[in-house]
Amino acid sequence: MTRPIIKVKRLAYVRVSAPDLDEAESFLVQFGLRVATRTDSAVYLRGTDPEPPCYVLSQGAAEVTAIAFETDDAADLEAISKTDGASAIEKLDEPAGGQVVRLRDPNGMQVEIVHGQTPLEPLAAAPSHVLNVDGRRERQGPLPGVHPGPAHVRRLGHLVLESADPVSLYAWYHERFGLRKSDEVLLPGGGTQMRFAALDRGPEFVDHHVVGFQYALDEGTRVQHMAFEVGNLDDLMAGHHHLKAKKRRSVWGVGRHRYGGQIYDYWANPWGVIHEHWIDTDLVNEDTVPSDCEFADLEEYWGPPPSVSFVVSRWNWKAVRNLARLLAARLRAGRPRSAESPSH
Repeated sequence: MTRPIIKVKRLAYVRVSAPDLDEAESFLVQFGLRVATRTDSAVYLRGTDPEPPCYVLSQGAAEVTAIAFETDDAADLEAISKTDGASAIEKLDEPAGGQVVRLRDPNGMQVEIVHGQTPLEPLAAAPSHVLNVDGRRERQGPLPGVHPGPAHVRRLGHLVLESADPVSLYAWYHERFGLRKSDEVLLPGGGTQMRFAALDRGPEFVDHHVVGFQYALDEGTRVQHMAFEVGNLDDLMAGHHHLKAKKRRSVWGVGRHRYGGQIYDYWANPWGVIHEHWIDTDLVNEDTVPSDCEFADLEEYWGPPPSVSFVVSRWNWKAVRNLARLLAARLRAGRPRSAESPSH
């Protein structure tokens, strides 16, 4: 692979549009995000960590319209602005301020590279407590700090981009922003079902993946889901039951992923856009050796199979053909839970 133009430091925010802003905001607050501020055109939501808002909600069709990465310094903005198709460096006229360069990836997704945004004051995170597990007896008395209500979203951690050619899309992000392969799941007969990619921060340990590049069964292009870290297992489960009580739609969970190791819980907003709660990711760095796995051999550690709406984003004849191919591979491998997908 070529030397990246820059190496981004984190996934900063997503821009998401919805037909009904009030209903979309209601879902997000029940999901555990907090409203930071509103303007005439958008609602800015945040987690409890001190980073600027990680979710920008606006009026429109139900979709993710842009993803953004933060970079280390202004020199990175200068470098990325000189690439083909990139904008000039512009002032980011939004509550957190800063500067931005905008690009379009090969699938048409707007990608924003930002620097110099103003951080927020941290909010109270989920209550924490020690656990009496593995023979340890460290917590005495009743369990503290588990209350009904939304989970405490800390931050935006990762997302998955679906396309018909995830390897080429990965290459585009690697060459510009330094994302590097952490693991891969292979399709029957060759090709990539999912390539997990982490930030490249040298020896610093980072999340197992910041972007997953996934083969879309319908061969379309989209953000398949966005994933938000919450406080701890009790916080995740309290959030699960809160969303269930609010009659929101669960699409997969609770379970633990094989690749990445996260405990996960996926929910759809009223228009089917998928949002994930997760805790406890694997950490990788420049010395981590990626591994490959055949799709037919992959099993999550534990949890239910995903719903069909999680596995297939849109139905067409390609989705039917490709799903049948995956099911056949699972059956040949003797896997009874054949609808499972390794999406993260």
